[in-house]
Amino acid sequence: MLSISNKWFIRIGVAMLGLAVGYFIQPKQLEKYRAKVFNGTFETLADGQKIAYIDVDNDQNSEEFIYYHLSDNRQPVINQYSSSGEYQNVWYLEGEVAENFDFISGDYNKDSINEIYTFSFYRNCLCLYGLIPGSSNQFLPEKLIIHEFGINTNFSYIFIHSGGVADLNNDGFGEVIFSVNSRFSETPRCVFAYDIANDTLLKSPELGLQLVGSPIIYDFDKDQFPEIFLATLNSTNQAWASPREQAQYSTSVVLQNDLSYYMVPALFENRMSVTATFPVESEPENFIGVLSWPLKKEGHSQLTIMNRNSDIIQQQKMSPGGFIFDPKRALWDQILLFKKNGEISQFSPDLTLKNKVRMHAPINQVAFLDIDNDGHEEPIIVENNRLTIYSNNFSNPVKIEIPGLNVQKVSFSVKQNQDSGHMLSLQNHNQQYLISYSKNKYYWLQYLVYIASVLSFYFVYFIIRKIHYNQVDQIKDDNEKFYQMQMELIRNQLDPHFLFNALNSISFSINKDERKVAYSNLGLFAKFLRESIITLDDFSRSLEEEIDYVKNYLNLEKFRFKEKFDYDFIVGPGVIKGQKVPKLILFSFIESALKKSVLPKNTGGRIEITIDHVNGKGIFIMISDTGLYRNLEGSMDSHTKNMQMMARIVSYFNQHNIYKIAIKYRDLGTSENPKGGSVEITIPSDYKYIV
Repeated sequence: MLSISNKWFIRIGVAMLGLAVGYFIQPKQLEKYRAKVFNGTFETLADGQKIAYIDVDNDQNSEEFIYYHLSDNRQPVINQYSSSGEYQNVWYLEGEVAENFDFISGDYNKDSINEIYTFSFYRNCLCLYGLIPGSSNQFLPEKLIIHEFGINTNFSYIFIHSGGVADLNNDGFGEVIFSVNSRFSETPRCVFAYDIANDTLLKSPELGLQLVGSPIIYDFDKDQFPEIFLATLNSTNQAWASPREQAQYSTSVVLQNDLSYYMVPALFENRMSVTATFPVESEPENFIGVLSWPLKKEGHSQLTIMNRNSDIIQQQKMSPGGFIFDPKRALWDQILLFKKNGEISQFSPDLTLKNKVRMHAPINQVAFLDIDNDGHEEPIIVENNRLTIYSNNFSNPVKIEIPGLNVQKVSFSVKQNQDSGHMLSLQNHNQQYLISYSKNKYYWLQYLVYIASVLSFYFVYFIIRKIHYNQVDQIKDDNEKFYQMQMELIRNQLDPHFLFNALNSISFSINKDERKVAYSNLGLFAKFLRESIITLDDFSRSLEEEIDYVKNYLNLEKFRFKEKFDYDFIVGPGVIKGQKVPKLILFSFIESALKKSVLPKNTGGRIEITIDHVNGKGIFIMISDTGLYRNLEGSMDSHTKNMQMMARIVSYFNQHNIYKIAIKYRDLGTSENPKGGSVEITIPSDYKYIV
């Protein structure tokens, strides 16, 4: 029996197994978060068209801004629509559309109204426009020249990334911060900041390397003046390297609030590589994190933690493979690394690995947005033809299939709407999708699934336990029956009346001085007794041994009763005498026929035993007599104890065999005209006597 502690251990194990199965069978409809492409929101965009959703008046409802161009001269036009879709304002920019830029928004003067900043190319110049919400065609600034390019510049290779609006000089007014990267020319590759209040444009030194991703604005040294962190790519047209050193080094760059260098740039030797610099929030002081990796298989990747003096605090080599780096997130208390092969690693500031998530597809882009307005940014992973949105701790992934997704260029914004719920806007080249994402109000039903799963396992456990105990009880009962049958078998083999009668007959022969007859029968008696004792624990023996045993018995009885009865064995030529048969199967029925049918008859009688084979599948035995009527075909009460005992033994072993022993009883006459009876026994050849 199980101890109490073992029982509780099993019950806890069953509960844990039920919970595990409940977890794996959870339907998608009960996931904690749900997301889907909102019906009817797919839109095909025109060449150069961009859509951004910005909550201008901070009422938790986003206005829609559409940037497009007039078909004839590619003049940029921006339309503003309310959150309910009503047209509100329009702005016409001079020049041509800028293809690769991000809308910039922010409240620079803290009047609770977010201004919108956008770009155009006017003649050979990149120009900045500030849209004043609520006033059509009103700007601040208007057509501010950022940079003048050469005459033959291809503007499709100019990339502008938003850093946002931040107060760099701590004067209470925000500056518009962005980077400009020229892909195939050495300039401009720098950061700009426009001070709206003072109408001043700041520019960082030309970095020489290409700028990757958006600038990170963060007060690293906690002095109320934010720093700017950049990611750089060294390339074959790296400006400051000599011809022999082309593209050998990428650089860790951090700028001060006035856009000068915060520290001497740290060099990382990797041909054609990216170096992303980012803040690492820690106590009591913050650190600078640097992730550097090659674009090709040559070289090695490494993660470095430095202080403000560029001293290396921690450094760790990373496994080979490229990374995806998107700096647009609010919190920097953890280091997140996204490998292109689908591996996401989460490190603490001391480079201790805290978590690792494995995607099932390559990662092409990463973004961080608070889609459901719960105060936490959700990581958005762009895979091939699919988005995966995680909750902020990288749990509860939700996958959205988007066939034909162009993973080379995906931009996001959040369309806020208090009435219908927030949606994620995905703009992919010339297509836009709106994706709903929210907590599942039926999420609590998953606990019912867990409870049902655990209860089901407990039900199965108790059913199995009940079956097990029933089987134990059955085995116990079978064992008791087994031992009872064994004792009955022993008693029937060594019937005291028969033994004493046989000895008395032998003794009588000795007294009559019939020594030869007495010795012969004493030998038969000794052989009979020895066979009984040697096989006390056996339930089967060969047919030949059973025949010899019965013959010894019949000869001893014939010695007592002389000519009162006669018997005959007829064994067919195909019978396999080595086949196992139940012990006493012949003896029980022959003894009954002799004592209850033949000997009580005044004239005696005859017993005939016929044994033949059954098509090689077993043996057939018929025991017939010419004695009295015994009502063999009636109830079992008319059968002798030996016959009843043999019937129980056969029934017991039949339970453990496919093919059964069959016993049939026949009366050959009637009580008025008795002609004896017969017993027919069929024993399969492959019958087993093992419990």
